[in-house]
Amino acid sequence: MNFRLSLAHLGMLDAAPPRLVEAAHAAGFAGVGIRLNPARLGEAPFPMAVGGEMLRETSARLRDLGLRVHDVEIVRIGPGFDAAPLAGVLESAEALGARCLMVNVDDSDAARAGDSLAALAERARPHGLALGVEFMIYTAARSLRAAQQLVAASRSDTARVVIDALHFFRAGCVPDDMQGTHIDRYFMQINDAPARRHPGLSPGEEGRAHRLFPGEGELPVHRLLMHLAPDALLSVEAPSAIRMATLDPHARAAAAFRTTTEFLHRNGHAHA
Repeated sequence: MNFRLSLAHLGMLDAAPPRLVEAAHAAGFAGVGIRLNPARLGEAPFPMAVGGEMLRETSARLRDLGLRVHDVEIVRIGPGFDAAPLAGVLESAEALGARCLMVNVDDSDAARAGDSLAALAERARPHGLALGVEFMIYTAARSLRAAQQLVAASRSDTARVVIDALHFFRAGCVPDDMQGTHIDRYFMQINDAPARRHPGLSPGEEGRAHRLFPGEGELPVHRLLMHLAPDALLSVEAPSAIRMATLDPHARAAAAFRTTTEFLHRNGHAHA
């Protein structure tokens, strides 16, 4: 398999999008994921509106360095979800050439969440964006099955479940579960962790700031790769508070690329 590698923004949020692109390119990545919309209260968005200086600078960096944006983050679907206020995010995503809009689900009413997902898919479609639905044990979509059911309920041909290695295993999944329906075979978020979460960390804390690069932990991440397309895009999403405090963005990106490519080579895979 000849996987393509992308660098997720979550482990690099101290780098504004132009610097993220520069660091990813210097490290060897083929692309990046960019956070356009805050994940939670108190998180300030980057000024990436269409027509703004930062979006122009980011687009120029992408063009000059030959990188692509595959995915943008993040939309959270809650009980009172309304897709209309996301118009600016969708326009910015289209301007960057993104292909996937990542979605978290915080609405425990599955029928309503499915309808919201359908509405978002139709609003995103004209911008060339598919939806990547994530599941995490600390959201309403707590399991792979729940995420699959939401995608099925949306009846959208542009929505898929995106697998994140940490969340997949923490939800109790096993590699054979990758054979299920509605799973994106062309895109996966890759990372690693100890076999069990440290008892001093909540699931959310582990996910946001205590992940490892592929091959550094004890999860059987390599067993997920056989279920992907041969040229799938692997997004390295491994936020680490320790690395954030000790390595600048360029050094962090270089470590992510080096460790991930070594992991792939050890398991008989190549990267583009």
